[in-house]
Amino acid sequence: MQLQIHPLHQNKGYGKAVIEQVITSAQSKPIKLTVLKNNPALELYKRLGFTITDENNYEYHMQTRATRS
Repeated sequence: MQLQIHPLHQNKGYGKAVIEQVITSAQSKPIKLTVLKNNPALELYKRLGFTITDENNYEYHMQTRATRS
């Protein structure tokens, strides 16, 4: 799945809300994503608990574990 928030709607909390819902829905399963190194969303992912597990010249590979509610 690829997720992008249209630039006119960025920085309004929509991306955070979507990622939080994905984390909740995952029911303790690992969640992995890939993000370009220059993508401002990198900081959002870090705040939501994702850590960098690998990288290449252009991207970070990140992972977090969902928590049961």
